[in-house]
Amino acid sequence: MKQFIQLKKSALKINQAKMQVILLIGCLMAGLTVANAQIWKKVKDRVKQTVENKITQKSQDVTTNAMNKAEGAIQGKDGQPAPTTVTGGDDKAVVVGGGNAAKSISDYKSYDFVPGDKIIFEPDISKEADAELPARFKLLKGNAEIQSYEGEKILHLDEGGSTSITPLMSTESYLPEQFTVEFDMSFENKEDYMRYANYFDVVFMKATQNFFESPVYRLRITSGSAVEWATGGHIRLAENLAKALSTDNKWHHIAFYVNKNIGKVYIDAFRVAASNTLNLGAEKMAINIDGRYGIKIKNFRLAAGGSDKYNKVITDGKFITHGILFDVAKSTIKPESTGTLNEVVKMMRAHTELKFEIDGHTDSDGQDQANLVLSQQRAAAVKDQLVSMGISQDRLTTKGFGETKPIDSNDTQEGKANNRRVEFIKM
Repeated sequence: MKQFIQLKKSALKINQAKMQVILLIGCLMAGLTVANAQIWKKVKDRVKQTVENKITQKSQDVTTNAMNKAEGAIQGKDGQPAPTTVTGGDDKAVVVGGGNAAKSISDYKSYDFVPGDKIIFEPDISKEADAELPARFKLLKGNAEIQSYEGEKILHLDEGGSTSITPLMSTESYLPEQFTVEFDMSFENKEDYMRYANYFDVVFMKATQNFFESPVYRLRITSGSAVEWATGGHIRLAENLAKALSTDNKWHHIAFYVNKNIGKVYIDAFRVAASNTLNLGAEKMAINIDGRYGIKIKNFRLAAGGSDKYNKVITDGKFITHGILFDVAKSTIKPESTGTLNEVVKMMRAHTELKFEIDGHTDSDGQDQANLVLSQQRAAAVKDQLVSMGISQDRLTTKGFGETKPIDSNDTQEGKANNRRVEFIKM
């Protein structure tokens, strides 16, 4: 009897062991099935990505060929290709930029950006204290502060969290139908490429909108290699422009021209996007970053208008420009002035009877005599540049007036900015 009970217990243990083995095999089979499914998903994703990469590469090759042909057709005498935009039938740019990183007037030879006639926001941060919040920008989110960098004051947007800033204005509705925006910016990136996906946004909103709602239209720079403008879709930047844009602490000039439904965007010498289908109603703006990288900003300027200069010559006998910019306290012309200079050259070539007296003007900061000398030097520098661009020196004379002929108050930063100008007087 005892032997029978022992045999029965042994049989029960064997059956239990079999069941455990069966359950183990079942679990393994199930695991293999899930693993296989995951493997197949990865394979499918990899195949899909490979196909997409090949399609993208093919598109890039086609675009590159088109760019090479276009650049060859408009190559300048210095051997460097002029700024180029390749567009499709739907007006969406495919690849933009080209040539070397633009930092001289010759690099900007095809630049056509011209700033507005009247400056409505140009904060002077030179006297603000380091580590303080900016006095002329409203911080909507995150952290931004004034810092000293390479001998000048800059606005720093911190790494580590999303940040949003907007011009601090007396009204929420300050953008006119026709306006321009300019500023210099740089990424803080310690590597040779953008390791982390990131975005830098400039958004344009209605006055009644919250800044975190969908904008009327927007510029987005994605990972320093592509832009999106309004409804124009994803626009890939040329490799050399993208590389320059993502280089650590390298300054780049960003500019916008908007006239109702028409909008153009420039990075350095290149027009990187354009649209004639902008939504109407933009009344204010902001800059947003995701905080993957720190951002430096300086020389922010918002201007209204942009009238035809030849019509001004006919009706007023002169035109005023704030688009010819100089290094601080010097007569050295900045490269981004080339759009205005090109416009003057084009006018004088089309109307060969025109002759101009070039007048330099400053604001009231500094010593009177020093301002007078500086204005004379700047007027002479403009003449020299126009002569180098093909205008006969017999058609140009120069004068400097320093701070003696203001056209706006010197009590505000924007007033001073309007007084710093170059005038072309018809002779």
